Amino acid sequence: MSIDQISKTIGESPIFLMIGHGSKNQFLSVSKLKSTVQKVSKHIPENAFVIYFGDSPNIKKPDIGYAFQLLSELRPDIQFIMIQISEAKSWGVPSFVKKVVWHDDYPSKGECKWGGFTKSLRPCSNTKQWIRLHKTLPNGITKIFVLGDGPITEQEMLYGNKMGIPIEYYPMERRFMGDKTTRTKKSGSASDRYGPTYLKGRSFQFTMKNRNE
Repeated sequence: MSIDQISKTIGESPIFLMIGHGSKNQFLSVSKLKSTVQKVSKHIPENAFVIYFGDSPNIKKPDIGYAFQLLSELRPDIQFIMIQISEAKSWGVPSFVKKVVWHDDYPSKGECKWGGFTKSLRPCSNTKQWIRLHKTLPNGITKIFVLGDGPITEQEMLYGNKMGIPIEYYPMERRFMGDKTTRTKKSGSASDRYGPTYLKGRSFQFTMKNRNE
């Protein structure tokens, strides 16, 4: 399916983004992840849509892909839409995914291959696709849930906020320092333990808390 076709399918229904620790960070605590995903699920109405970017679910290497699996188990009514580069077709599609947007709008190599922003701050690959979807929907993306992570997630969070999309931030400790190898330490700084999103993400967390009071 194309972005335009998906947009017609969604129509005015609520649709959410959930981004967070990828394979280079991973979540430190699976139990904390499970409780957080439960909280997220309560903010998603029945039969809503959620965008998924193809991260493979793996409880032994728990990243945002595993968070999506947990959410699908808690909420089988949710309609998951996967946006992914066509090169990844051989990886398969998780059973919880209802519809897929394969695209060829990505560079052959480099950090921008999977998403994020160019040096001139232009969205690329999967990031470019969800932003395009947001702009084609009558009501846009309803909310972005942020569960930690690195520079790309931080950029997406700030860009989404700039477009007027509500941000719901959950501070999540990471297992690695963004390299899949170096373990975080309890004695490390908050940015080391939670990732680069922490400082700016906290401001969204406090805003959310104040709105709920």
